[in-house]
Amino acid sequence: MTSLVVATVWLATVADHPPPCPFQPPTTRYFFILFGGQSIPFIPRTAHTFAIFVKVTTANPGPPTVESVTISWLPVDGKVHPWRLRTVEGKNFSLEETLAIAARDHLRLSMWGPFEIDADRYTLAVAQARLLATGAVRYRVLDSFGRNRSVAHCVHAVTYADPQLQWLRQPVLRVGEPGTSKLAVKYAESGAFLSTERHDWLLPLLGLDKQPIVRRELGEYVPRQWR
Repeated sequence: MTSLVVATVWLATVADHPPPCPFQPPTTRYFFILFGGQSIPFIPRTAHTFAIFVKVTTANPGPPTVESVTISWLPVDGKVHPWRLRTVEGKNFSLEETLAIAARDHLRLSMWGPFEIDADRYTLAVAQARLLATGAVRYRVLDSFGRNRSVAHCVHAVTYADPQLQWLRQPVLRVGEPGTSKLAVKYAESGAFLSTERHDWLLPLLGLDKQPIVRRELGEYVPRQWR
């Protein structure tokens, strides 16, 4: 009888105070979001392509830790002159700065993703952002077509962070949303994405769920709007 009482008390204690869950190491995943925009009606100097690379670390318990790097390469004053032949000082603008420029110039922004990528591509993006911050790269719309990486336009600034697309002399021929739509397909075809599933749960963590951005599908045709 005594043994039965002890066993009953032990079971009740375990029920009230369950053993802690076994330790689970943090998991880390990486994501990519591609953006393209221009004014409506279309004005060439307003066309822009940029991207966000995101690292999400999840530990149990606790909320995820989010780190991100933006590649948004423009002249240092944020004003593009398409036919300027001389290079100018460039600046890699943050996401917040880029969205402010888009609002200033009344741009329509489109977004492809978020798509999951591997750690190597995130590491390359971090390295590319650091390089852009050194001042070693200049900006020119008509850059060197990949022959001289010290001169880059906005598209090459993004694709130089990819192990496959960095070798393309001219990743896309069109600019703004139509060109960026074709660039998104090139990323998919090159195997950049672990899958084509969109991870929309990431958008609130980046503050993008409230932004007036058009969601686009891979391969979606985006027409040029001249008026």
